[in-house]
Amino acid sequence: MNQTISQAELVIMKMLWENSPLSAENIYHQINELIKERKWRKATVKTLINRLLKKGLISYEQQGRTYLYQPNIVKETYLADQNKSFLNDMYDGKLTDLMAAFTTQEKLSSSEINEIKKLIEGLEQKK
Repeated sequence: MNQTISQAELVIMKMLWENSPLSAENIYHQINELIKERKWRKATVKTLINRLLKKGLISYEQQGRTYLYQPNIVKETYLADQNKSFLNDMYDGKLTDLMAAFTTQEKLSSSEINEIKKLIEGLEQKK
């Protein structure tokens, strides 16, 4: 299964992860409610759906003349793969290098720092 998802395809995947199954018509209307600055054409939505079908990332069930689409990959699985790929590509797989780069670039709030501490404590307890 080709799991590379473009930014435009990701918009559709997010909708399907949130609420599926959806018809192409539902997807089209939801996208145009979500994205106000530039409307998508129905043909664009159908092209993106077909790309996702060819990649095996979504499937459909036919009900009468309507096709209802659903994801074939769990969101958390996709995110884990993308996170791992990003970490490997950008930081040679070293999470500490990512955290160091992030924390020097961004100002963390007290609540964010506490959340990170809790995550670390949870990891230590799993050892």
